Amino acid sequence: MTGAVLKTARRSCLSLVIAFLLGGALIASLQHDIKAPFAAYNALFTGAFGSSSSWANTLRQTMPLLLTGMAVAVALSAGLFNIGAEGQMAVGGLAAAVAGYGLKDVLPGYCLLPFSCMVGALAGAVWATPPVLLRVTRGVHEVITAILFNYIAQNLTRYLAAYPLKDPAGQAPQTPEVGATLPRLWAAYDVHAGLPLALILVCLFAWALRYTVWGYETRAVGQGKGAAEAAGIAVRRVQVTAMLLSGAIAGLAGAVLILGEVPFRRFPADFYGVGYGFDGLAVALLASGSAWGVIPAALLFGGMNAGAEAMAFSVGTPKQIVQVIQGILIVAISATAGLTPIRRNFRSDSVDADGRENHKADVRID
Repeated sequence: MTGAVLKTARRSCLSLVIAFLLGGALIASLQHDIKAPFAAYNALFTGAFGSSSSWANTLRQTMPLLLTGMAVAVALSAGLFNIGAEGQMAVGGLAAAVAGYGLKDVLPGYCLLPFSCMVGALAGAVWATPPVLLRVTRGVHEVITAILFNYIAQNLTRYLAAYPLKDPAGQAPQTPEVGATLPRLWAAYDVHAGLPLALILVCLFAWALRYTVWGYETRAVGQGKGAAEAAGIAVRRVQVTAMLLSGAIAGLAGAVLILGEVPFRRFPADFYGVGYGFDGLAVALLASGSAWGVIPAALLFGGMNAGAEAMAFSVGTPKQIVQVIQGILIVAISATAGLTPIRRNFRSDSVDADGRENHKADVRID
């Protein structure tokens, strides 16, 4: 296990170095100044971690990335690629908003808040169901169907928020305000209780993946379906469970955004496209399958998103450069992962000591 963690850390660090070097070269060429990358990166990291307000903004950006990164990581652990987290997050956010304002006169706040979160998580799981069922029953790749469901989620939530669910008391295309919101951790900053909730869920997932039967079966399927089937694991059941859990976590991310963030507290028609679902893909890839790696990866991407505005304001480097660096980082991760393939060790003994057939399999997960 230690060797696998070290390999993951080396691969992630190498990818980061490549991304920032290529990003620095791009900044220098655009601004015609060899010193420009140093000034830009200094402003970027100062804007992300240089003060208490910077840290607050970074943590605010990190919170949804912890959830969406974990959502993608859960699916990856079972050999699935959940590229539909953005759509699942939008559907979950809308469902939480509907529950939050529809039942505000029925349920007290301490009941309404967790109920809205559960509704959002359930909606995300429902939205993830068709892609995984098509995968396990018909062999249709989940990437294709999840992308298509992203488009459906985008247009469906936009229509519902702008027309049938629109707040009749306002002009903007958005739902009415929810009846219960996540409390702030500090009065002066927009960092709410969704952050410790996300950290707790990441820790629970990391523990379950390593020390439970579900975790063993999930990792076995992710490392090799053939070996897992030989070991007597129900591959389809494991993949369906992992994808539904992944969708539920992505839906919860949308619910937490709607119930906690100051610009929201209601579902706007243009909510789809906030980008946290797609950034979660990069977070999970940077973590390289490590559940614990989601935390530093989410913090890094949250800091980059938070520092982009400061970089643009301080030194005039376009904030879109950060998105370019993140894109390069994903390519670098994919390239370095190809240089260090995942280890698999499968041993099947067809005959035991008594000469009888033995279909047991030994699956080793590093």
